[in-house]
Amino acid sequence: VSSHPETVDLDEAFKDNYMVLLERFYILFDSIYKFYLDINNLMDEINEGVFIQYTVENILQINEGKRLLGEVIYLYGSMLLLMDSLIPGIAREKIVVSYLRYKGGQSSLPNAAEVCKLIKQTGYLHQKWTSGAPKVPDRYPNELFSRFPINKEIVWSVISTIQDDDIYHQTASYPSPEHRSTALANQASMLYVILYFVPKVLEKDFTKMREIVDKHFADNWVLPYYMG
Repeated sequence: VSSHPETVDLDEAFKDNYMVLLERFYILFDSIYKFYLDINNLMDEINEGVFIQYTVENILQINEGKRLLGEVIYLYGSMLLLMDSLIPGIAREKIVVSYLRYKGGQSSLPNAAEVCKLIKQTGYLHQKWTSGAPKVPDRYPNELFSRFPINKEIVWSVISTIQDDDIYHQTASYPSPEHRSTALANQASMLYVILYFVPKVLEKDFTKMREIVDKHFADNWVLPYYMG
């Protein structure tokens, strides 16, 4: 770029016009990684006994606790899915490379290496970015969810709790067995996302998946996993 005056001028014009937009995207990606760090710190502190009266087991026996643990994992997974669906991988990479270049490289930003790992292409392309059907790699999105994983023992405990319980107490409002899928729709969306953190269950634990599907998806195959 610097070897030709024309490209230098174009580079400066691009920076002047789009640096604010590049920074907004980078802050978005960095915020997803920071949210992951906050989740992991919470899990570590619970396991280390920082909250003396709380363990994973007794948190999951409290109504608010089971919702809290389930929702933070679910929200992190939703962020990953929405990021990959709405911002194509090649665009993410170019945005981050451009931003780092204008900011002086990875050394100038504390989480740059982790952000680069988070946003790299998965091979998935939503149908809005293709001429027809979406492009979905084999076993997608396992690789995306494994880049910065959540403690699998805690994820497993959360899945078991959601599977066995009505964490939002909706069945009282939908007493008919025909409406069970409607009553459990919110936690069904959570399960759909959280299960990606334990692909072994999805792919090999037939008994567990049979129970989850029979309870939450018996007549419900159109699933909004997040607002919009």
